[in-house]
Amino acid sequence: MEKQETRFQDWTNLAVGFGLAIYPWVIGYSDNLLATRVSVIAGILVFLVAGAALVRFAEWEEWLELLLGVGVAASPFIFGLTNSEIATQALFLGGLVVIAMSAWELWSVHHPEPPTPLPH
Repeated sequence: MEKQETRFQDWTNLAVGFGLAIYPWVIGYSDNLLATRVSVIAGILVFLVAGAALVRFAEWEEWLELLLGVGVAASPFIFGLTNSEIATQALFLGGLVVIAMSAWELWSVHHPEPPTPLPH
């Protein structure tokens, strides 16, 4: 499979990673130090892995992004951040988007579309 076909998912994950890194200041939970740290670290990790996948595709990068997405989505519950509703929503939804994009890309790698038949 050519990487061009799935570039959309990596660009989306890149944007989510950037968003996660700046959300504490943009949507207003920077006063919660733990939520800010989790969001910034998660955002940087997602951003770096998505960027690496854009440069050169490797299936392991998609699996890593999928695991990062699960970790990001679960992080409000793991780190006890549920007292901050906005941080919980940002991390949970950001993680779900990363999971969805990575799963979509992995699916497309293992289930390529059949080539279109040539007209007679």
